[in-house]
Amino acid sequence: MEILVRNLDFRSCRTAGRRAIQTVRGGKSYMQFTRMSKRAHRLAGMAATALVLALIVYKFSRSPEWRGFNWRLAANLLSHARAGNLLLAVLLLYIGAAIRAVRWKFFLRPVKTAPVWNLFVAQIYGFGSIFLIGRPGEIVRPAYIANREGVSFTSQLAILILERVYDAIAMGIIFALALHFTAVRLTGLGADVLLHRMRQASVVVLLVAAALVLGLVVFRHCAEAVTVFVERRFGFLPARFRSGPGRVLRSLAAGLGAIRSWRDLTASVVCTILLWTLNVTMFWVSFHSLGGELLSVSWWGAAIASFLGGIGLALQLPGVGGGIQIAIIESLKRILGVAPEAAVGGGLLIWAVLTFPVVGLGLVLLPFQRVSFRRLEAMADGEAQRAGAGTYVPHTRD
Repeated sequence: MEILVRNLDFRSCRTAGRRAIQTVRGGKSYMQFTRMSKRAHRLAGMAATALVLALIVYKFSRSPEWRGFNWRLAANLLSHARAGNLLLAVLLLYIGAAIRAVRWKFFLRPVKTAPVWNLFVAQIYGFGSIFLIGRPGEIVRPAYIANREGVSFTSQLAILILERVYDAIAMGIIFALALHFTAVRLTGLGADVLLHRMRQASVVVLLVAAALVLGLVVFRHCAEAVTVFVERRFGFLPARFRSGPGRVLRSLAAGLGAIRSWRDLTASVVCTILLWTLNVTMFWVSFHSLGGELLSVSWWGAAIASFLGGIGLALQLPGVGGGIQIAIIESLKRILGVAPEAAVGGGLLIWAVLTFPVVGLGLVLLPFQRVSFRRLEAMADGEAQRAGAGTYVPHTRD
């Protein structure tokens, strides 16, 4: 009987062990499938973006004004760009990143007092990742700060959402004002009608910005009630989609919670005004570095190009951009009346000024921070997965 019991114990343990191994293998298979699925989604997104950009370029290339395009003239403009203007543009870019770091510090202060340098490095890594790996690099900034400062990723994601709200309001207001203060020279059929509609749209943008500010004030005082109402409205969706709007609203509420006094509000608004003044000035200085027709582009004209270039960032291929160049080129040519060659030079130059200094400084800082862009991407993916699962793992500095 004792031998039989031992055999039964052995067999049960062996069976349990086999089941455990199968479970572990299944978990690995699931993780591999998840990684493959995420990679497939990214490749599909990149393919779709490339297709859209290709169709846009094809449509433009068929238009009469582009058939006689002189590539030699465009290259000559770029090769004779004024070095002093370009250095000033790069300096303004870095100062803008520092202002973003200071603004993030104000938003983060209720959670933790973080060094501005660490937050500045996060801005460089974040925007460098966007240019290298596309829009998924957007969450590198909150992920790096969460890992570096030992705070929750969701709190930093809330700050990112709040930052985007501030930037969207600032961009909308600047664009609306620019349409009234700059000499718009639309070309093509229906230019007068389009100009009238754009001016009407600028008024709508100002009203929407004011309504958004008022909505944020109201939302801050009744965030939970609004979140519950929205979750109920989306109750018919599957669970994986139903929880999305609620998470976004709770993150926004957490971000708004960082503004606890008039001093915090004033500081964040002042930082945003300085930031976008510098951003537009960086565009303006870069355009004027090429000389020629681009010298006629005013500061408000550069603001229009900056606004449309920001929208173009939604269509971007890693390493080559695409959307931002097309948006800036079209804004210069179609709205500001610049010749195609000068418009192409301006679009390519802005992309280079926004990309190479950020990526270059990021590569210089990587050895000192003991990270790589690939590790930053993995860090962001891990934080996003933990946030989606509703778990929080305390971080330790490497």
